[in-house]
Amino acid sequence: MQMLFGDLPQPDFEEDFVSIHFLASHSLLLLEWKRQITLEERKVGFRKALEITRKNGIRYWLIDDLQLSIITPEEKEWVLSEFQDEASQTTILKLAVVTPDFYPSLVANTEFTEKGKEGYQEKGMIQHEVFPDHSTAVNWLLSEEGTETQENLLQ
Repeated sequence: MQMLFGDLPQPDFEEDFVSIHFLASHSLLLLEWKRQITLEERKVGFRKALEITRKNGIRYWLIDDLQLSIITPEEKEWVLSEFQDEASQTTILKLAVVTPDFYPSLVANTEFTEKGKEGYQEKGMIQHEVFPDHSTAVNWLLSEEGTETQENLLQ
């Protein structure tokens, strides 16, 4: 990610399993999982990210899942219910997830990704996409396509 943004600021939150950076100039939150995580660690990271989002009115999230090889059924359930409910009540407009470009991983998570997209749309206006690399994800996040309409709806 440093190639895309130069020197990242000090993390707004950091633990051995996650780093969260807020880039004010882009209204962008970068959440990077540093290793395989547990459901409790996911909750800690996402709740802290939501707190930072509420405090700063953040519009875009980039979640780096490259270090994750498994998302447990319990994690999926929590993300699709509790987390989506909370996220849908924030200023987030777009959420991009970067996953390993590993075919079995992508196939295993296709249903989860589709349920996620549907859930965000039903609960609010968050657009959700999954990408194999950071640059494609950032280009999508920071493009104006679809964002203007959402901003008008928020006013």
